[in-house]
Amino acid sequence: MNLQQSKNYPAQLVFINGQQTITNSLIVADYFGKQHKDVLRKIGQIMVDAPSDFTSAHFCANVQNQQVGTSQRDLKCYHLTKDGFMFLVMGFTGAKAAELKINFINAFNEAQAKLSRTTHPFERQRMMFTWEAGRIVSSQPIHDDQFVTSRDKLVQYIREPRFLTLAQLLEISEAANKQIAASVRFVESQARLR
Repeated sequence: MNLQQSKNYPAQLVFINGQQTITNSLIVADYFGKQHKDVLRKIGQIMVDAPSDFTSAHFCANVQNQQVGTSQRDLKCYHLTKDGFMFLVMGFTGAKAAELKINFINAFNEAQAKLSRTTHPFERQRMMFTWEAGRIVSSQPIHDDQFVTSRDKLVQYIREPRFLTLAQLLEISEAANKQIAASVRFVESQARLR
């Protein structure tokens, strides 16, 4: 499969392995239209030139069993972190290479975002607890776009530049105006009854 055609499918370029996002040298070679042996040669040169603490953290040798023609063969490849990938492809030049690098970087970022969003609800969740006499009496989750404040501080938040979007401010203004109009009507109706 030619992965260059899969630029809209970043899941085919980058994978989640434990708590890391990785790709491998076979994918890089295929995606950039290079022979795998040339990519391995470049990685070999990086292993010689770069500090070992960097290479050991970002390049991991791996052997994959591949179908070659009618036989199975062990093929050496490398797993690469995003930093390892970036170091490897720095030397790839040209407009097409630039486009492919950007697609790959986006794939890493998307995989990292997936890794950050957990499928386990209690691994990362903001919660609001109500305590009475040293005991929790209620709790509820608070989403990332929610916040808890006092009524007194709400006006301060509304006045804070760029805290709310223009659309949100307009929505608040409309709701406040409706509440003010309703309150005025209520006060006027109470005054007429006297």
